[in-house]
Amino acid sequence: MASLANKIPELKFSSNTEEIPWDNAVVWTIMPRVGPRVYEWLEAEHIRYVSWTNGIVNIMPEHNSILSDKCQCIVLPSAFIWVGKQVKVA
Repeated sequence: MASLANKIPELKFSSNTEEIPWDNAVVWTIMPRVGPRVYEWLEAEHIRYVSWTNGIVNIMPEHNSILSDKCQCIVLPSAFIWVGKQVKVA
């Protein structure tokens, strides 16, 4: 994950839930086979909007985000996904 964060600094990750901006981000995680759970997130300022259908979450990056230079959409399969109350949804 650290190598991905070097290329895309908008993606954050931590095992410490106190570091996560729950109200202002989309947070996702999977249960690792070994070690503590790692949470990954993208803050609302980098998100144009979030939508979901049948457990699949789509994150559309903001136009001025580094992510918009690299992708059109981030698709997350159903697992633990938290959409904060300050994140725009469609």
